[in-house]
Amino acid sequence: MRALPFPLTRTLSLLLFSAFTSALKAQDPHSEFDRFTEAFTARKYGQCIVMGKELQKHTDHPYFLYQLAECYCQAGKFSKCLDLLGKLAKRGVSYKIEENRGFWLLYGNQRFSDYEEMFIENRFAIDKSVSSFVINDSLLLPEGIAYDSLHQTFYVGSLARHKVIRCSAEGSCSDFALGSQSGFWMVLGMKVSPDCQSLWICSASEKDSINGYSGIFQFEIPSGKLIRKYIVDNRNGAHFFNDLVVTPQGEAYFTDSKAGIVWQINAAGNGPEPYAKGFSYPNGIAVDNAKKVLFVADFQGIHVIDLLTRNQFLLNHQGKTFTNGVDGLYWYKGALVGIQATGKQDDRVVRFFYNLKKKSISRTEILQSYRSDFNGPTTGAIANGYLHYISNSQADSLQSNESVTHPEKLVKPVILKVKLD
Repeated sequence: MRALPFPLTRTLSLLLFSAFTSALKAQDPHSEFDRFTEAFTARKYGQCIVMGKELQKHTDHPYFLYQLAECYCQAGKFSKCLDLLGKLAKRGVSYKIEENRGFWLLYGNQRFSDYEEMFIENRFAIDKSVSSFVINDSLLLPEGIAYDSLHQTFYVGSLARHKVIRCSAEGSCSDFALGSQSGFWMVLGMKVSPDCQSLWICSASEKDSINGYSGIFQFEIPSGKLIRKYIVDNRNGAHFFNDLVVTPQGEAYFTDSKAGIVWQINAAGNGPEPYAKGFSYPNGIAVDNAKKVLFVADFQGIHVIDLLTRNQFLLNHQGKTFTNGVDGLYWYKGALVGIQATGKQDDRVVRFFYNLKKKSISRTEILQSYRSDFNGPTTGAIANGYLHYISNSQADSLQSNESVTHPEKLVKPVILKVKLD
């Protein structure tokens, strides 16, 4: 999920690594990224480079590399800067380097001009999405969405209103579950169980004394009755249950972004228990049930976990694409579909074809890119061969105290759909 820690924002300086910073802070108050950001903001480019080299051990997120390239340029290390810009251009990113004054020392350089052309070539719009439905509540701030194929119903969760609504395919919506009655807070990732008998939601709080509390809540479909809930408090550290997947066997796996953990609730309902660790702000999660593997997106990229052995590895993008910044992640017919942040407003919907034997991404297909009305696209739900996804969560309006800034500027949430078949 896009919901980021303190505060929820899409301001560029915080969007890219506020999530990653949170994961590091849990281990080190003086985290590598803290120092990198301080050096970058203060224009202490030598320190920025030193910190950036350390941070590269944890992530190769494109916008981080872009910032590091700027540091190299300002420090007069032009070859290093151009090497990074070349890598980014080949991975398909499209930053407007020609407008970034941080690279002015390279204006007129032939390599820089060549890369500038490559970035421009990458800046093509692919617009395959059409409207699915519009929700008549500008203050909803939706983050999670799920689909019940049996009753042909969508469920949409609210960050601001602490509730889940139920919507028809035409967009007629009504309340399904309220946090005030069931005890949940911000609603994040959601999934309908494979048998369409229940809705599972991730919830978290970042407010006051319960900042760092998280829970998994299971509701009966269609009644909306709370079946059970699992709460983890903040006594041993902050938690942020972000997204989940439910297998046909009844097992639930979910990401804990602040703790860097994937948790499990087994088919008997026991748990939650830590299942896998060592992630940098794990976010989207998907399962290939036939091959018994989990896919977990974090700021390093996309990890694969063997459900039989618990062995895990990071999918290699082979320098041809980037797999960081994936929010919603879905398995569909042998490929992964992701809603992905580039580190700017140019978010995209992508499909990654993978080869598990080679542990790599074999091909990337861009399904949607560069819509002018994108405002924090977050998650989606697959229904009838389409990915239906939240295109404008407007999550940057929600602050850490859960107040909403400039509510008068918010617009109605739009659910878009893009064809997968």
